[in-house]
Amino acid sequence: MAFLRYIHHSFFLLSLPACNVLIDPFLNIPKEVNVKPKLMNSSGKKYLKNIDIILISHEHFDHFDKKLIEEIVARDNACVVAHDHILSQLNIKRSNKYAIAINKRACLRGISVEAFPVHHPTSFYPLGFKIKYNNTSFVHLGDTFLMDSFNKLKADVLMVPIGGATTMDVTDAVKVVKSISPKVVVPMHYNTFDMIKASPLEFREKIEDSIVATKVAVLKPGARIKI
Repeated sequence: MAFLRYIHHSFFLLSLPACNVLIDPFLNIPKEVNVKPKLMNSSGKKYLKNIDIILISHEHFDHFDKKLIEEIVARDNACVVAHDHILSQLNIKRSNKYAIAINKRACLRGISVEAFPVHHPTSFYPLGFKIKYNNTSFVHLGDTFLMDSFNKLKADVLMVPIGGATTMDVTDAVKVVKSISPKVVVPMHYNTFDMIKASPLEFREKIEDSIVATKVAVLKPGARIKI
């Protein structure tokens, strides 16, 4: 039995029988960042227990919460999976770092994690992640615009950005869902800030009106679904 919890933004907790995986943790706003979030889960930290693996898609503050990650690693001895340039910024032991690059795969604590390229021009080395446990695959697209290569992805559960501006908007996110045809899709990266306003209900309606049989799970911050 697996559960996928949406903390907020692009931050998820994937609870598997083998381990607990955090993806793009983000709870703290750096002092130098002059932006106020509109939709964040202030109580999100209560879910972050017994974490085994932390995946970081890229270096932007709303996906890479350095302070939170270092706290979790110190407490739970978690393994951080990311590109080298992100790992070098963390004040954690080398044994808690696992460097990954495009088209590389890691087998850690009973699961497989594969990194693939995404298109996010303002990031140094952006990644998407495919997590596989037994016969179930979870794909987190990170921050990205639409790419032709997404046609080759296969996923049972897809986490896709819909906010536009710095990522895909609703229209392009629908195109991705149609090409991948996951069993479940969860929209992310929307309404946290003014510049990424989007309607998850519009996204759901467009999917439901299409020919794909994908279930759309629009989750409130803190909510989870059983996989």
